[in-house]
Amino acid sequence: MRVVENDGPQIYNLVDEHGGGMLMPWARYGIKTGDVSDLRDLFDSMVKYFMYNDGRGKFVPITDLVAIRNKQRNAIFNALRRKNENGKMNPNILEEVDQSHSKGDLRKALKILDGFGRGSRDVKYRMIVWDLSERGHMGETLLNLCLLHNTVEHNFLAKELVLKFPKLVNDIFISEEYYGFSPLHEAIVNEDIQILYFLLKNKADVHQRCYGAFFSCEDQRESRSDSFEHEWVDMQQNTKYTGRMYWGEYPLSFAACTDQPDCVRLLCAFKANPNMKDTNGNTVLHMCVIHELPEMFQLLHSLGAKLNICNNVYLTPLGLAAKLAKKNMFDVILDLEKHTLWSYRGTTCVAYPLKGIDTVDEITGHINQKSALSLVVYGEQSRHLEFFDDFMEELVRQKWNVFGKRRLLNSIIGYTVYLISFSLAFLTRSPNPPKDFLQENSTHFNINKNLYNDERCFLWSYTDPPGDFFQKIRLFCELIVVGSSFFQFSNELRQISHSGITRWWKTIKTFPGKLIHKTSFIIILLMLPLRMICSLSTFAVFLENILAIVAALTTSMHCLFFLRALKFTGPFILMVYKIIINDIIRFLLIYSIFIFSFSQEFFLIFKNCERDSGPDFENVFGSPGEAVLRMFIMSVGEFTAVYRNLHICKTIIGVQGKILFLAYELLVTVMLLNLLIAMMTRTYERIAETQKEWKRQWAQVILMLEQSVPPQERLQHMLQYSRPLTTDKSRRALVVRQHNETKISPISSAKKLIPAKRKLKRLLTLNSFAGIRRKSFLSSSENPSST
Repeated sequence: MRVVENDGPQIYNLVDEHGGGMLMPWARYGIKTGDVSDLRDLFDSMVKYFMYNDGRGKFVPITDLVAIRNKQRNAIFNALRRKNENGKMNPNILEEVDQSHSKGDLRKALKILDGFGRGSRDVKYRMIVWDLSERGHMGETLLNLCLLHNTVEHNFLAKELVLKFPKLVNDIFISEEYYGFSPLHEAIVNEDIQILYFLLKNKADVHQRCYGAFFSCEDQRESRSDSFEHEWVDMQQNTKYTGRMYWGEYPLSFAACTDQPDCVRLLCAFKANPNMKDTNGNTVLHMCVIHELPEMFQLLHSLGAKLNICNNVYLTPLGLAAKLAKKNMFDVILDLEKHTLWSYRGTTCVAYPLKGIDTVDEITGHINQKSALSLVVYGEQSRHLEFFDDFMEELVRQKWNVFGKRRLLNSIIGYTVYLISFSLAFLTRSPNPPKDFLQENSTHFNINKNLYNDERCFLWSYTDPPGDFFQKIRLFCELIVVGSSFFQFSNELRQISHSGITRWWKTIKTFPGKLIHKTSFIIILLMLPLRMICSLSTFAVFLENILAIVAALTTSMHCLFFLRALKFTGPFILMVYKIIINDIIRFLLIYSIFIFSFSQEFFLIFKNCERDSGPDFENVFGSPGEAVLRMFIMSVGEFTAVYRNLHICKTIIGVQGKILFLAYELLVTVMLLNLLIAMMTRTYERIAETQKEWKRQWAQVILMLEQSVPPQERLQHMLQYSRPLTTDKSRRALVVRQHNETKISPISSAKKLIPAKRKLKRLLTLNSFAGIRRKSFLSSSENPSST
């Protein structure tokens, strides 16, 4: 970490940004001779005046610290997001208290008066030792500055400061970038276990949190905001957890993310809680998943870290590994959760708990959108395809065998009947309205018989000529179509009300064919009132015909949903969706710009040619709308008529038209269309290379079918493909048999991937300060009193 160069703060006279300062010669002298009396005299004569109450510190309201932090970010107090009733700061109950002469225990008093207590997030006061106006550029104290340099003499000086002023050990950085960064955090970042142990022995807070922007996720830094009601920073919770310096705020998380197992054990020995949550709700196990540290994950789990704690977006470490597509960490957690039932020769029977993995809740039967299976199946990264082997594939296959195959077949049969009825309902329509709507034996469904005297309402007549039965078939098919549409629409409304519009949309948007098919139900139901008012307006009949055409197109699209479940066609259906969404839309945006610009130019050119060439000239660009259509026809290769008319135009404007014609053919017909082909080819090849893509499509179809099942029926299905994990039958597990394969534990395989130089570097760090560096510094040190 680099200190900004500035000669302003007086703290740099004691120890400057380059490692020098007034105290450093005396620190070297103390190391060389062991006499620190002169150094401690300097503490009494110089250093203690930089502190509150001569180093005893004082309690400062959190609102003052938050204001300093926010001022650096916004420079305007009005940018604060205040949550109190009147937008005012909380009253400072210590404002009239002289803390320098207080003999009682203010910490206990604050605990009673203002809810101050160890382990509480709603702390209103913090013990501050170093004067807030005498800090460095980053809000650091002298102890922080010494540990930033991290040399032998600076660490020696830091120890003497802690021994002289014990409360300084928990003083933190007060700045937007590094707020909450304590000496304990610095020792961990420096990988100095000796200093870490010294600080812990001197009552360093193992639960001090670092809220600085430097240590937050990259996509959360712009959303940081403050409140006078608490010390932590408010941020948006929708994050990808990106950022090399996002280490989880707590010292234990810092040690885990920097892969220091010795520091982790030491912190846990001093009662560090591995289940504490940071601002995002992540525990140290979540941090191990984010930074992919399988060995550290296993160590922390053995030290008491829990696997079932959810973060602020309701993700356990297993769910987070599934969301971020961390396959290695997912296997590590599964390996820790599994129960080996029996093993014989080359066969092992293993039970995997389904809680948090399966999409069905074990108690209620509702769909869990945060389950590992749901996050993997609907994941957008290509790395999610790596999950479709072993356990996940077996779970999906069990669902397919229990209910998926049967429900898909029933759905295909029902859709086939619906599609045939829908087609016959339109194919059997009479091409011409009958001459007499009120024959004696006619079939109609309206009390007012005068309604059928209007030719616009001929669809209400189901009278067949002698020997014909097509209108009876149309009546029967229309009843099936309307009844099915009403039933399906009511079922969708029930699902939306039960699961919520957000969850419903998140699931249905992955199936464009099914979504288009569901819109046809609405269209068909809208056709009913239009047919009712056919006698009132010709526009109603026209609009009904338009809706019928749209419904015919949307109904047939449901076939794409069923084809996604097949290995032969599933990836190709996905290719069509991806090409339309990613390639066609981008192409049409650029293509439309060229079309509209060239169409107006050709429209003006042909108008001038028509005026100058007389009645013999044929203007194929008669209107702006026709010009746009003609430009589209030209882009697909039909340009003979346009060039023939330009050749007839004998004015100078015709030459300009030919040049414009050549430019259009090169830019649009040649370049843009070939660019579209190249884009579609790239999309096709990228999807074709993924061998497991069909498994994801197959799994998505199964989960979609599962969502249409009532909760109680889902529980019955779960009972068929799972077994009780314990005597509590509500806890279910999937039993998997592993045959004739020596499966290496993901933790063991991860060990082989860790370079040996990391351990060597840690050993050199611990030994260099005690050996080589000490000799170099002592040999160059002199007694400061002799100079």
